[in-house]
Amino acid sequence: MNAASASPVPSSIAAFRRPARFAVAGGAATLVHWLCMSVMLAAGSGAHVATTAGAMAGAAANYPLQHRHAFASNAAHRRALPRYLASCALAWLANLLLFAVLHGPADWPPALAQAGTSGAVAALNYLLYARMVFDEATDAQTPA
Repeated sequence: MNAASASPVPSSIAAFRRPARFAVAGGAATLVHWLCMSVMLAAGSGAHVATTAGAMAGAAANYPLQHRHAFASNAAHRRALPRYLASCALAWLANLLLFAVLHGPADWPPALAQAGTSGAVAALNYLLYARMVFDEATDAQTPA
């Protein structure tokens, strides 16, 4: 059977594999974030400090999961890691600002504010990872 006569169903299933792997890897990193945040809140830290520390812990767990598992990237770490750190800085800022709005003026409890924030930041991260961090086409265009 040649590629032209192949069924479109496997292609459409394949289109959901990367987002599914991203969700699993990101979910594991989010659990690290939430665990750290919960421990810090229980220890008496402020919600903003706790979510910031949680985001940093989650980011550290997330890079190898996304690089190897979700994106199965061949991008060299010397190029992908700085891009990942830049995307983390942007995601951290988005996390902090959105959490501040939801927990502050919107008066959502910390867990609900973080749930809303995590969903929005996950969508941002997927776009950044796919187009900037683990995109081998971008990697090939970057001078060595």
